[in-house]
Amino acid sequence: MSTFWAGLGNIVGPIIGFLLGLIPLILIHEFGHLIAGRVVGIWAREFGIGYPPRVLKLFRWKETDFTLNWLPFGGFTRFEGETTFDDGTDHTAELGAQEHSLYAKGPWQRIVVYLGGSVANLTTAWLIAILIFVTGIPQTRAVITDVVADSPAAAASLQAGDRIIAVNGDEIEDTRVLQERILEEAGEPTTFTIESENGSTDVVITPRANPPEGQGALGIMIATQEVSGTLKHYPLTQAVTYGSRYFANVAATTVMLPVYIVRMGIPFEQARPVGVIGISQIADQSVDQSIAQNAPYPFLNVLVLLSISLGIFNLLPIPALDGGRILFAVIEAIRGKALTPALEERIHLVALLLLVAVFVVVTVLDIVMPVQLQ
Repeated sequence: MSTFWAGLGNIVGPIIGFLLGLIPLILIHEFGHLIAGRVVGIWAREFGIGYPPRVLKLFRWKETDFTLNWLPFGGFTRFEGETTFDDGTDHTAELGAQEHSLYAKGPWQRIVVYLGGSVANLTTAWLIAILIFVTGIPQTRAVITDVVADSPAAAASLQAGDRIIAVNGDEIEDTRVLQERILEEAGEPTTFTIESENGSTDVVITPRANPPEGQGALGIMIATQEVSGTLKHYPLTQAVTYGSRYFANVAATTVMLPVYIVRMGIPFEQARPVGVIGISQIADQSVDQSIAQNAPYPFLNVLVLLSISLGIFNLLPIPALDGGRILFAVIEAIRGKALTPALEERIHLVALLLLVAVFVVVTVLDIVMPVQLQ
């Protein structure tokens, strides 16, 4: 019986992760398109939760029907003039319908619409990054892992396992901040608050301005260590600063990831793309970690990564993606002539079929090589 419940959990868990993680971000992406369309005067005829066939129409807002559909794999926004997911309703006689069609607008107005989804995802990721610091992140300490003989640290009797918790009375939470402070104080007698098994004590050490190569100013190796069960909450002003910095770092890492993979020679099983199942597995594991730690940051961290990845991926200049549509619009602006809507839709359809084929391969990999969140 326990095997049955374990198997059931392996199925239900990723589904919950998918519902909590990916679907809301997809809907936010599509809502970004809808709002961008309204800004430039393009009517959205339908905002669909899930994919057709339709279950029911939830409500109507201005000219947009909000619908619930049977296939719960995301959502879509259908603009006036688009044929994808067309419900067959003839709007041509409606006052202003043709004027507010997607293809009646110029290329730059359409580019605004195509950018709207990724802007919504990136903005959401930025807000969640701020929320991480408001709701609390694990409190950390800089711990000494090694001490070089005949160094200032050795002269002060520092040992591996000691934690540096303050410099001149200023709290230190991670290695980056500690390294910056040590460089600032080079050549000056500096008070370090050291925490060990015997309690905490203050020691005065003068960091070397010109240390031997590879030893550092104090002569120590350091690492960041979490303080178990302790969260640090930041006021909103600091959360905005730290959250913005964290968002920028994750976004930059995501953009540069292919370069890092090639340069560092990361094995395929660690760097392979993941699909819906893999993303659901990651989201499910992050929910489990948040529950186990009684803190939201593991799940929120994953949401930041997923939202940034979704926003950036959709900007790739591949037909069927927003980036491909932007590419067509830019070419139109340069040539002064557009492809016919029917031809462009066919190109996007072919590309979509190719993406679906890739999606199938990635899905198989997700099943045979399950993703494990570190």
